[in-house]
Amino acid sequence: MSKDVLRNELFEAFANASDNIFIYVCDMKSDLSRWSQNTVDYFALEGEYMTGAGHKWMEKIHPDDRGAYLEDIDAVFSGRSSRHSCQYRAKNKFDDYVWLECKGSVIPDENGQPGVFAGLMTRLDNQNKYDPLTHLLTGYEMQNYDFTGRQGAAIIFGINGLRKMNTTSGYTYGNKVLKVFGECLQKLTGETDRIYRLQGDEFIVNSPGGTKKELVQLFRSVQSCCTRMDVAVDGVKSFSVSAGIVGYPQDGDTYHMLLSNLEHCLEYSKEQKTDQVVAFSEKIAARHKRVGMIHDALMRSIQNDFAGFELYFQPILDSRTREIVKCEALLRWKTPEIQDSAPYEFIKILEDSGGIREVGFWVMEDAVRHAAKWQRKYGNICVSFNVSYLQLLDETFIETLIAKTQEYGVDPGLIMVELTESCNAEDTSMLSRCFDRLRGMGFRIAMDDFGTEYASLGLLHDVSMDVLKIDQKFVRGLTEKENRADLAIIQSVVDMCRRLSIQTVAEGIETEEIQNLIREIGVSYLQGYLYSEPVPEAEFEKLLAKKGI
Repeated sequence: MSKDVLRNELFEAFANASDNIFIYVCDMKSDLSRWSQNTVDYFALEGEYMTGAGHKWMEKIHPDDRGAYLEDIDAVFSGRSSRHSCQYRAKNKFDDYVWLECKGSVIPDENGQPGVFAGLMTRLDNQNKYDPLTHLLTGYEMQNYDFTGRQGAAIIFGINGLRKMNTTSGYTYGNKVLKVFGECLQKLTGETDRIYRLQGDEFIVNSPGGTKKELVQLFRSVQSCCTRMDVAVDGVKSFSVSAGIVGYPQDGDTYHMLLSNLEHCLEYSKEQKTDQVVAFSEKIAARHKRVGMIHDALMRSIQNDFAGFELYFQPILDSRTREIVKCEALLRWKTPEIQDSAPYEFIKILEDSGGIREVGFWVMEDAVRHAAKWQRKYGNICVSFNVSYLQLLDETFIETLIAKTQEYGVDPGLIMVELTESCNAEDTSMLSRCFDRLRGMGFRIAMDDFGTEYASLGLLHDVSMDVLKIDQKFVRGLTEKENRADLAIIQSVVDMCRRLSIQTVAEGIETEEIQNLIREIGVSYLQGYLYSEPVPEAEFEKLLAKKGI
């Protein structure tokens, strides 16, 4: 990009036109970009000039919106499209998500090749006093409420599964859900309460002079209204909500502080998957502080050549011979300041922050490296590793996997890609294309944790698989008295897979008795603590040297 473009007077003019409009321009060849100073300040970016800004910006985008953003922006940078148009939420310097409409265009160079990508982002939350869909006040209006010197309480509601409703039933249905919920709040709240609709699935009720106890009762009434619809309202069926509550001034005395604490409570409530209300507490505050500490430590680890990350390996045995024929590579991480973060905790933080992309590529390469080493030393040991939906949206994923396999000289048949349970497979056609290409080159594909929310029959119908891993929740209780359901489910799954020429792995085998039952059913492979917990490389190689367990 020339200095004339970087220092263009039009850029300066547009950059200072409005506090609600954010400008950017990027040299697509050098990946050097310039962002207006108000963008840098409002979103706490590293500077006005950046390289690799696309992935740095993605860290700011709400996890639920990253898929749509990546798909749209990748179309631009791959040359499939010359225009970018997308709406999503991005985190500002106050740790609040705001809705943006982002539009951009590609300007070709003198040879007709993509040269400059320029565009602007407009804040959507500042445009209206009233939400056009529900006719409730917008979140922006809540910013104008003066909390100073006042007492009261506020509750934030989140509609559970709205995104899935939009995907399965369409956005028209999702909008009906939002309208019905808004009407429910209007019926159940008091005259002095103020109701706001934030973007997405979130609503806030501010109750001046109210108490947390009163808002807990409001939540129960609202939950009852939503989950006990005897007759569908405007075609909307029953649904559930989660909620978080704060009191002011004790939990904060400014809009930004209260909204931040409300969001933390709601997030905690949704993570518990209990459709309940959570009041702000020292526990929530400590959890938020810990998440921040882990996030910062993770980012330092990534920047420091992935220091602290390590792969552990859990053996997978042939059910007939009880010999180790495969292993699952599992990510572990710790640093001097963070010693006790479990994978479910730090992986979620990586996914939320966008760091999962870089770490995912590191896991891929390390798994391929081990597969190559063990291929030469022990023969055909298949190494599997997990991938997330966000990784699969990255068009460089497949190319990089192929390149690394060739670089290390490993047979693709000894690499298995596992689709994780957290993979929200909205675009199954995209997954099918990815996996068909990989399978065509000899790689193997597995569906992990079959039976969980996303790992379902529907996904199995749409995406070709080599291996199906039966979730351990069906395996561990097999020996319990009168537990016929799990046994019947496993037998049916194994029979179905046999007909489809799909191999099966039973996870979570912890006793000889369960192992014997599983082997009688005819499961192809065995995995669990009966044989070994996930162990570091050196310990796993000791197991390989023994061959059988």
